[in-house]
Amino acid sequence: MASEMLQREDLSVYVVAGVPKSFKKKLQKFVVSESKSEGDVMLLDEEMTDWVLARVRGEKRRSHEQTPASSALWRAYRALSAARYHLQDQPIEEEIRSLRDRIEELWRDTSPLHRIVEEEEELDEAS
Repeated sequence: MASEMLQREDLSVYVVAGVPKSFKKKLQKFVVSESKSEGDVMLLDEEMTDWVLARVRGEKRRSHEQTPASSALWRAYRALSAARYHLQDQPIEEEIRSLRDRIEELWRDTSPLHRIVEEEEELDEAS
């Protein structure tokens, strides 16, 4: 989530299934040839993929997967992302990016959603 690419206004998300990870190189070449500016491709990690798919399906986090603290930190992350975008190429941008990344870490630490995933991983390892 901390990638600069995710802050672009011209971002498009496509869901592609059934291709090997090596497909990314072919897709990257195609995007570079077709883009009017600097196009880029990103392969999402498993957690982000699950999140994107949940959003595509229209699923929202259940109330036990949110806390007031995690909700507030997420809003702060989104606000800092917007500020960072609007301050591109200015000296303060790096400081805002650093602060935003720290807020993301805190959000992950406080989010019940991540505790559930960690608990499931621990159970899988114990099996």
